[in-house]
Formats: sequence, structure tokens, C-alpha cells
Amino acid sequence: MISKSKILHFSEGSGKWSVSLILIRTTVGKGVAAVLTGGEEPHVGAVAIGIPGPIVHHPEKIKSSTSVFTLFGHMDDQIAVPSATKLAEKLGEPVVVVCGLHIHSATTDDIKKLIKNSNIVIKKAIKAI
Repeated sequence: MISKSKILHFSEGSGKWSVSLILIRTTVGKGVAAVLTGGEEPHVGAVAIGIPGPIVHHPEKIKSSTSVFTLFGHMDDQIAVPSATKLAEKLGEPVVVVCGLHIHSATTDDIKKLIKNSNIVIKKAIKAI
């Protein structure tokens, strides 16, 4: 059987602020799986699923219903949810994002840089698709 999946890789930043996004695209319209990791210790911290659908009073517009599971003690949902939402709305298909970014003793500036780089790789992916 020939696989119809396509794997795309995007990255932004360097050192402890590096962020990597791997997308596995199935048959167009059937869903996208994304792994968004980075920092000093990439891991699984949260899983979010974005499911696109029309707005009731504006069916020409697409919004996403997004749900998340966060591992105890992690805050990766803060990146996983907006990433799944944005990808689902822009691509118009279900998106699952597995997310884990970590910097030991992170400062507010460190967190801002990880969020910024995460947003950049999501934008890169949307543009590429």
C-alpha cells in the first residue's frame, strides 16, 4: 500500500529558544498531525485537537472547536491550543497538536521567545500548505 501522507518540517530560533514543528498531512481534508517541540527538553506536555466548522450565523466563516489534555504539572496547553485552533481554521480540517517545550528555570523573556518562535513555525506551515 502506498502512503498518501506527507511529512513537513519547520523550525525557528536557536539554542534553548529553538522550536521545531513536524506536520504529518494525510489525504487532503482528512486531518493533520503536528508535533511542536523545543527548548532545552522537548517532551509531550499537552495534546490539543482543533476541529473546524462553520459559525452558526456566518456559515461562510470557519472557526475551530479545540479541546486539550494537559499532563499534570505542564503548561504546554498555552501553546498547543492556539496552535491547533489556528491550523484547523486556516487548513479547514481536523488538526492534532502534540506539544512540549521546556527551558529549565525559564524567565518571562525565555517563555516569550518560545511562544514567538512557536507562532512563527505555525505561520510557516500555513503558508507552505
